[in-house]
Amino acid sequence: MGTSLTTRLLGLSAMLMAALVFAQPPAASAAYPEKPIVIIVHAKPGGAIDLTARVVSKVARNYTDAPLVIENRYGGSGAVAMRAVLGRKADGYTVLAAPATFISTIQITQSDFGMDDFYFLACLTEAPEALITNRHSDVVTFEDIVTDAHAKQGRQIWVGPGVGSLDHLMAIKTWDKLGITATWVPYDGGGEAIAALLGQHGDVYVGNPEDVKGRPDLNIAVVSTRKRLEHFPDTPTLLEVGCDLPDEIMWRGFAVKQGTPPDIITYLDDLLGKVARDEEWLAFVALNSAKAVHYRHDEFTAIVDRDSGEAVKYLRMANILASNEDPKANRIRTLAWLTVPVIALGLALVLRLRRRRPTGVAMIAGLCLALAAMFFVLAWSFPPPTKGQNVGAATIPLIWSAVLAVFAVMQVRADLINHQDVGHGRVKLVLGLVLLMVVFVAILPGIGFFPATTILLLGGIYAMGYRRHVMVATVTVSMLVFCYVVFIRTLGLPLPEGSWFQ
Repeated sequence: MGTSLTTRLLGLSAMLMAALVFAQPPAASAAYPEKPIVIIVHAKPGGAIDLTARVVSKVARNYTDAPLVIENRYGGSGAVAMRAVLGRKADGYTVLAAPATFISTIQITQSDFGMDDFYFLACLTEAPEALITNRHSDVVTFEDIVTDAHAKQGRQIWVGPGVGSLDHLMAIKTWDKLGITATWVPYDGGGEAIAALLGQHGDVYVGNPEDVKGRPDLNIAVVSTRKRLEHFPDTPTLLEVGCDLPDEIMWRGFAVKQGTPPDIITYLDDLLGKVARDEEWLAFVALNSAKAVHYRHDEFTAIVDRDSGEAVKYLRMANILASNEDPKANRIRTLAWLTVPVIALGLALVLRLRRRRPTGVAMIAGLCLALAAMFFVLAWSFPPPTKGQNVGAATIPLIWSAVLAVFAVMQVRADLINHQDVGHGRVKLVLGLVLLMVVFVAILPGIGFFPATTILLLGGIYAMGYRRHVMVATVTVSMLVFCYVVFIRTLGLPLPEGSWFQ
């Protein structure tokens, strides 16, 4: 009995000790930040948002022992960077450098995430929009821009980050106010667009005054402010040249993933507040002709909500974003679905008149023809090209519908002339090509358009039994050159570069 009581007392003591141990607060978890804080930037090094994040990182070292490191995740006009943040833990170790242009990115791409998925910590700068030119080109001053635009009749090239971005909308507003037309060529980030301007692949870059810092070859032709900038006293404002756009600004701030613990948010909010008051930071902002602000979460979120509503309005005005309630678009979509049974009945009628049984070739060709017709009809429900542009949302569907239609007609013609059933080997070939297309779609975001297309072409050609290697290489290279000339050089559509190489 004594032994049993002693055993029970020992067990009870052990339980009490364990309870006391587990009741102690975990000291290690309260030591945020224990490791570097990563700031995700959507642009390549050299862009305005990249420079802003790097100076914030530098100044923050005065107030925290944890280093703030920059990680550039460019692509998709910011979509890649936003997904990178949302794909990580909400632990405060990943911060998003968030410019105003992200609003348009989300609205245009119809992403499965939105601005509500982020907690906006603080907005630190407001920068006026500016039209920037290359000093060594024929288009330098604002008067040069207008004269050249009238002379080229829509062929003047304006460059900047993204389609439907804040800079793109600024370009559209400027064209409308001045009564000119031009062509917008988008890039994934400001750094790339600036490089295009420096290489004289564009006439005008839409950005902010800080974009010319350290680049003596660039010139600010005009700026969207009510008064001339202190550091650019010779640069006129848009109001001075008769263009009523006095207050177009780009704000830049920082956000984290929703669900970040409140104590960590408090820490980051305090840190950014100290940076916002730091003399080195204030000097950097002033030197770049921007305005230093410190809008905390509530005020910053209100600005994001306001600009989100305005962006929808202007995107629809610019025919970049279509309205889901457009009755014409709804009728076109209905008609697109009706093309499938119409094509099927038409093909069946042709085969019956020719007294032929439907073969595998005919069925595949019919499917391709139906898809081509559907793409063609659907394309007319997409927004038309914006003012001054030659291409729009419908360009790619129209190109693919033409390619599919030609392929389908050739297959139907061949089947009618040389009627034969499809053997098992041909069925396996078709399934293999379908699988190859699935692989192409899967690897495209990672390795980019041209490597993925190379794999698709080589795999498809060899799968069809061709073994003349020189001819295979020639066809592959020719197709890649064709895509480059048509999509990049002619249509001005940047193709996926591949996140694995960024």
